[in-house]
Amino acid sequence: MCVSSVSSVNSPRWPRLRIGALRRLPASLPGKARLARSLLHEIRSSEDVTVESLAGARFVVPHLAEPVGFHLLVDGRYEPETEDFISTHLSAGDVFVDAGANIGVFTVSAARKVGPRGRVLAVEPSPAVFPYLEQNIRLNHLENVLPLRLALSDGTHDRVPFYTAPASHFGMGALAPQFHTEPCSVVTKSLDEVVADNALPFVSVLKVDVEGHEFAVFRGARKLLERTPGPAIVFEFCDWAEMRFGDPGQAQTFLMDLGYRIWPLRGYRNSNLPLEAPLSSGSAMLVAERPRSVS
Repeated sequence: MCVSSVSSVNSPRWPRLRIGALRRLPASLPGKARLARSLLHEIRSSEDVTVESLAGARFVVPHLAEPVGFHLLVDGRYEPETEDFISTHLSAGDVFVDAGANIGVFTVSAARKVGPRGRVLAVEPSPAVFPYLEQNIRLNHLENVLPLRLALSDGTHDRVPFYTAPASHFGMGALAPQFHTEPCSVVTKSLDEVVADNALPFVSVLKVDVEGHEFAVFRGARKLLERTPGPAIVFEFCDWAEMRFGDPGQAQTFLMDLGYRIWPLRGYRNSNLPLEAPLSSGSAMLVAERPRSVS
């Protein structure tokens, strides 16, 4: 699926006043999402829409019903805590790897932060979503981003089944069966191989959101993760998604065995106490850091 036509939130047919009013409400306000769905019911099924973020970045969104598009529209940001963690751990000239880049929300903000001397690798396997990632990189005039259409895993394979998601769930493409769809084939590589192929001297921040396949991504990044200092990591934990590939919590155990300390992203700034044991149920965004003294 390619982007063939693009609508704009600035078109007169769009409820601009309602969108503007919603954006003035805090994203964390209880009931805001439910209110927004009610006020914007007539456009929630819109496809191939250009949305401008609060920071002035522009994104072509496949479908507004999917959380990425919906929150970009009504909040002007998507997962602000994740974006803030990435931003605070990046400086000019740094390197960011976005594993499961989707349409490029974190890719774009990170590319702006690291500047022309920095680099961003945006890895997205979905043949349906990857064209949007490429278009959003061009739309924001970014020359420090390398988009890669492949899936990160623990090894190199030329034909691995990948299950694309419908447009209204475009963020949920996965290497596990879902949505009763027929798979297409994608290439997988390890992150260690990708780092070597692109001669990256270091990686400052690694974001991993790959629908339950995080453990394999970390296994394939062992050399990178054992470096001192290792990259700061933000990654998704979701029990049912990880159960499709093994026992929930294996990704956390792997990182802990390498000396990483892990915290829930929510409340990370206000807590000095990392997790004592891996989470095994529920879902959360997690962050991981390895003390410099660990080798």
